[in-house]
Amino acid sequence: MQQLDEYRRNEDGSVIQGASHTSRILNHKYRNKIIMTTYQHLKKHNGSYDAIACCGTSGLMVVPQIAELLKKNIIVVRKDLKGYSKFYVEGPNTKKYIIIDDLICSGDTVKHIIRSIKKETSISKCIGVYSYMKDECAYRKMPELCEKDLGIPYL
Repeated sequence: MQQLDEYRRNEDGSVIQGASHTSRILNHKYRNKIIMTTYQHLKKHNGSYDAIACCGTSGLMVVPQIAELLKKNIIVVRKDLKGYSKFYVEGPNTKKYIIIDDLICSGDTVKHIIRSIKKETSISKCIGVYSYMKDECAYRKMPELCEKDLGIPYL
């Protein structure tokens, strides 16, 4: 019998299927820890931005709760238009926003979010990115490379 990571098993013993990062946020104990840790970290930056942008299901599993705690607007950027909406970007126009994402490996999702919001609202500026899966983030040990690679600070 294969040993499962603790986050892949619910309290009732059922198994959570999915990628490592997705399985963690599908487990309510881990999701709540992620939300509270992210909130604690971002509240010190709270006055410097108006909204939080995210992309994909994993972002939508944590960003609404974090935005509620921080009293920030939410901007949702779609990966494609295959869904029910004809908009790539949904949410209010904003002057300054941050991005919250699960992993920052290649930076493709972050670049997509910035590019998409800039097309819709040219005055919008991304002032930083935060990875709520710090253990798996490519920039966790060298945050200065985030600014070099993506043009924005790693929060």
